[in-house]
Amino acid sequence: MQEVDIPLTRLDDEARSSLGSGSELGGSELGDAALGGPELERTLGLWSGMAIVIGTMVGSAIFSAPGLVLAAVGSVGMSLALWVVGAGVSVCGCAAYMELGTMLPRSGGEKEYLDRAFPRPRALLPFVFSLASLAISSPSALAADAVVTGTYVLYAATGRPAEHAAWAQRAIGVGVAVFCAFAHAFCVRAAIRLQTALTLAKVLVLVLIVAVGFGSGLHAGTRGFGDAFAGTSGHPRAYASALFKVFFAYSGYTALNYSIDELRSPVRTLPRAALGGLAATATLYVLTNAAYFAVLDAEAVRGAGTAVAGVFFGRALGPLFGQRVAPLLVALATLGNVLCGMFSASRVVFSAAREGYLPGGAVLGAVSRFQSPLAALALTCALTVLFIVTPPAGEAYAFLVDIGGYPQWLFYALAVAGLLVMRRTHADLPRPFRAWHVANAVTLATAAFMCVVPFVPPESPAGRIPYWAAPLAALAFMAVSCGLWYVQVVVRRGLERAHKGSPLFQ
Repeated sequence: MQEVDIPLTRLDDEARSSLGSGSELGGSELGDAALGGPELERTLGLWSGMAIVIGTMVGSAIFSAPGLVLAAVGSVGMSLALWVVGAGVSVCGCAAYMELGTMLPRSGGEKEYLDRAFPRPRALLPFVFSLASLAISSPSALAADAVVTGTYVLYAATGRPAEHAAWAQRAIGVGVAVFCAFAHAFCVRAAIRLQTALTLAKVLVLVLIVAVGFGSGLHAGTRGFGDAFAGTSGHPRAYASALFKVFFAYSGYTALNYSIDELRSPVRTLPRAALGGLAATATLYVLTNAAYFAVLDAEAVRGAGTAVAGVFFGRALGPLFGQRVAPLLVALATLGNVLCGMFSASRVVFSAAREGYLPGGAVLGAVSRFQSPLAALALTCALTVLFIVTPPAGEAYAFLVDIGGYPQWLFYALAVAGLLVMRRTHADLPRPFRAWHVANAVTLATAAFMCVVPFVPPESPAGRIPYWAAPLAALAFMAVSCGLWYVQVVVRRGLERAHKGSPLFQ
């Protein structure tokens, strides 16, 4: 069936019936139209939606994290098992978000779902989520991808996998972040086409890794699979550390929940695009990890640091293609991830600001003449740059993954809990898709593990950053956000002022 554009001022019938009207909707009850100003266009169909999901998921982690995962759990077999576990848990989480997104088809993701499920205290959880996403989860993930882009650009320029000057990696990362924000701010349709093209390039790089790995394995025998589970760690902290890296690689299947207002026929498109993109990515991830170990032994993967893919290509294809061309292709792949992530992150800021969850909504919630959330993109870019330049050199990537992943899992748990609450409190809402009970249980259990175990001391502490720094910093920020909620929502009455279409600071 041919898809057609749907004006944003008129939701499709399914979305209209799901949204309801009046005071039921808490902080979002009046919708975007009540906030004044132009709306973003519905430009995303099935294939461009899948491209955003795949493009957001496939980034630095699959090219950089396998060595960190192996170092944490100790064995090749357990490392591969965790990538399979990550795929299964992600499918369970995706099922919950498909139910939430088709039941409440509005941009904003968890902000919308928490607002409906937990209306008291008014807008507290949506507010804390918005600030955590704006200030921690999104910019830290974008910064990690941007820094890895710099790593592979330098690898391609020098032909060496060794650690390069931290300032050079970060300088390139800053340039990547600024470029992506500029593209989405002033060249919206071209940026979306570039996202799609880079997503295709990323998939082709992974297919190349799989083909080269298995071809090399058949020709010379596998190197990393001997005694696959020897040295497996039994410490729970090791698995939490490894899973943060694995789940960082799989994060992104919720990307379309933050930009549903830009999907054509969202109730029909969201489940197909999200699940299709996740299934394709998970298959490539497992095969790619197997390919790495078909060419490299365990010590080589551990020693590669965040340049596993570069070492793999150098070993398999020789110095010219393996150490020059292939790292450049990986850099383009991670660039595509920053481009997709900047798109999704800016939409969270845009939606939250328009509804009064963030101060300065008249600016952050404005649509520019280029049909883009210009100020939201600028703020997302600025925070990304801050995360790029501030962490200690050498430990930046792991720290960024950990600090961004902790609040993400906390809100995954709250979103799924809210889904279960709404099955009782809003049983009349249409649910075109219904998540399975076992999927919800798996997501909640995994979230509990990921939120508790990071505070368990590791067997052998390493590095300058304490093991508890990332989760404690995330929790501290969310505690401060509760105080900011009182100022913005209760004292300044930001939600009501946003609904009247007035600036939040007058």
